[in-house]
Amino acid sequence: MSNNYETVCVVKPDVSDDVIKAVVAKATSAIESGGGTVVKIDDWGRKRLAYPIAKKNEGHYFVIYYTSEPAVSKELERVLRLNEEVLRYQSIVLIEKKKKKRRISKKKAAQLAAAAAAAAPATAEQGGQANG
Repeated sequence: MSNNYETVCVVKPDVSDDVIKAVVAKATSAIESGGGTVVKIDDWGRKRLAYPIAKKNEGHYFVIYYTSEPAVSKELERVLRLNEEVLRYQSIVLIEKKKKKRRISKKKAAQLAAAAAAAAPATAEQGGQANG
């Protein structure tokens, strides 16, 4: 059963762009090697952290949206945990909201049907008068 996932990752701010690209490449290869598909990668850039992590006040953020089996998500987290350049990461399952069908009570349905029936002869009479 494939799920849609979103993984946010924060990399140390003092690393070069090549290192950040390598972290993203390693993460995407972990997803694809497990049979998942990467949908989109958002690079948010350097942002201020809510609180200091490892004496750093900023971090480079990126988000990976992907579809995979649950085991692939665990493997991605393992890969990110072992990488020394990654400060934090978090994966969540994206749940698609199903549209709820609106239920109408029997009484309300009867009222709507009566109103529609009452309106139908009135429109038929108006149509007949316009033609004659």
